[in-house]
Amino acid sequence: MESVEILMREHRTVMLVVQAARRDLEGAGETHEIAEQEVERLLDFFRYFTNSCHDPKEEDLLFTALNRRGLPWDDYPLRELVRDHKEMRVVLDSASDWLPLVRAGDSTATLPLVHDLEIYLDLVERHIAAEESSVFPLVPERLTARDLGELSDAFAAIACEEREEGVHAYYTDLAHELAGAAHT
Repeated sequence: MESVEILMREHRTVMLVVQAARRDLEGAGETHEIAEQEVERLLDFFRYFTNSCHDPKEEDLLFTALNRRGLPWDDYPLRELVRDHKEMRVVLDSASDWLPLVRAGDSTATLPLVHDLEIYLDLVERHIAAEESSVFPLVPERLTARDLGELSDAFAAIACEEREEGVHAYYTDLAHELAGAAHT
């Protein structure tokens, strides 16, 4: 179950940033003002930590292992969770597209940027809740000791790579910085 524990720790890190983003966005839709650098850092975190580091562990490793043990890709919950990952990437891309316009002084771009980010945050929260309530409990029921060992080895290899590249530490630190900055 080490792999699930890693994913849950990463969920906690993501939720730190979700909460920070909500605080940063509060009132931005009404004032048409947004902390552009902070939004850029939020987008960076979500794009690289969530989309590039976290989601592949779920889809390529955990979901694939569950699929091998009879959980179908084309039915609940895997179908919805994979669809969520795709939808979150599309919404995040849309939000990212608005930021250069905001930076260029286009105040009409602030509202759609905030709107996209709020949709993204809602999706992330719903998605994490679904994984933790409907997928993670299936792990001990569906996966064998051998499956869990293979998952553990695969997660360890990724963790080693992330440590060597400094990726995980960088984004964990960024999450804590964003959470702290949102309080000030």
